[in-house]
Amino acid sequence: MHQGTGSAGRDAAPGGRAEGARCPLGGSGALALHDPAAADLPWDRLRDHYGGLVPVEISPGVPGWLLLGYKENLQVLRDQTYFSADPRPWSASGTAPARTGALTHDGAEHQRLRTPIVEALARVGTPQLVPVVERAAVRLLGAVAADGRTDLIGRVAAPLPALVLNELLGLPDAYGGLLVDLTARLWSGDPDRAEPASLAIRDYFTGLVARKRAEPGDDLTSHLLEHPHRLTDDEAVEALSLLWETGHEPTTHLIGNALLKLLEDPTVWTAYLGGTLTPEDFIDHVMWTDSPISVLAGRYSTMDIRFAGARIRRGEPLLFGFTSAHGDPSVVRGGDDAMAMAGNRSHLSWGAGAHRCPATGFAREFARTAIDTVVDRLRGLALTVDPAELAWRGSLAVHGLEALPVRFTPTGERAEPAPEERPGPPTRTRWIRRKRRPAPQGARYQAPLAPKDEEGEPEPAVRSAPASKPRSTAPRAVGARYQAPFAQPEADAPDPLERLLATWRPRG
Repeated sequence: MHQGTGSAGRDAAPGGRAEGARCPLGGSGALALHDPAAADLPWDRLRDHYGGLVPVEISPGVPGWLLLGYKENLQVLRDQTYFSADPRPWSASGTAPARTGALTHDGAEHQRLRTPIVEALARVGTPQLVPVVERAAVRLLGAVAADGRTDLIGRVAAPLPALVLNELLGLPDAYGGLLVDLTARLWSGDPDRAEPASLAIRDYFTGLVARKRAEPGDDLTSHLLEHPHRLTDDEAVEALSLLWETGHEPTTHLIGNALLKLLEDPTVWTAYLGGTLTPEDFIDHVMWTDSPISVLAGRYSTMDIRFAGARIRRGEPLLFGFTSAHGDPSVVRGGDDAMAMAGNRSHLSWGAGAHRCPATGFAREFARTAIDTVVDRLRGLALTVDPAELAWRGSLAVHGLEALPVRFTPTGERAEPAPEERPGPPTRTRWIRRKRRPAPQGARYQAPLAPKDEEGEPEPAVRSAPASKPRSTAPRAVGARYQAPFAQPEADAPDPLERLLATWRPRG
């Protein structure tokens, strides 16, 4: 097989490595992606040197390929014959060599797991989504409105997806605050904070599925569970976890990168506010020029093939290089026109083919609403530092800011804290519904205590029995027979989400 473009005319050595290839970063052989220096790759130089793909070392001793050209990325995204999302060609155990953001299945099994997600999301249209995003964004912005300055990443863009998703999943606001805290800890880069947060997030989704199985409603989780494909509890937990994992950081940094683009480029700001640049076209412009996902793992060669001038062996992993693909001269047009790609929706940030992101429309509407809300409510918005001084995350996968410090005209009024931020009475414990036994009946439980005389002795019971019969007196009203309340049901297991909320104690 001969596939792809780019360096197709250059032969490759056995094992898939180009003969005499030297890494343009100064070394020889494969590009070490596990090196911290790889977080800021010279994409143009790599494309010029290698063409459509470059040999890499994903982790020490684990070889792979990084796709550089637009056509190479697009072909691997679409082709399920030669490139699979299932890691089993690489490892029989199914263990992936790099974190992936895709369902690790193909064919009928992939469709069985994907369809419930697609159809559940389709039920969350613009009339349902926009008010939820606006409400959460207004609450976050209200908390900083009186200050006149804030970090739009840490205070708005990062917590917003967790708050919105939590409400759409069908949970009260308190759990949104919990998910915000857990997410911040998970992406902190500190293993001591991330590991317990990862376990707690798993508990969050496990408890969510358990609650919605028992108490379904009109929400995203219930729609997923009610789908005719009948996902198991574990499959539903995986589906919801995937929706959160693949959506949170990309959405956060799509919003952050878009706001930076508005603030640093007066031409874009004027066009956006003046209506000549529509929000939809602006989102596409950001996806081409500052996509929140730079590199993504997710495909494995199903056989030994020749692709883009290189020999790729069965099972070797391929990583998508979206930032490089979006800068490929074969697709970028317009020369010096900064807005040439606005409205061009052929970017690859949401994937392509059978594994294309099922939440594309959802993410577009979410980001558009969030950006508009920030611009509308923070008057006089401006950066507090030069754009060159902004710190970008040291990540090869995610292209986003550590912080976006801004100033604006303060309102002079501080908004009421969000429900999960203000003190209040403890949350009433919820219990999973179970069948209760009928309430006990009969004289044993209904007999009143015998009345007593002035000396404390029980008064004789008034009976209509014949005089010839000896009169019996009621026994002293003591003992469990007369004092026992109605029988209590056996203790039920507490709702897992309530237990998580009650026991989770975030630390700084």
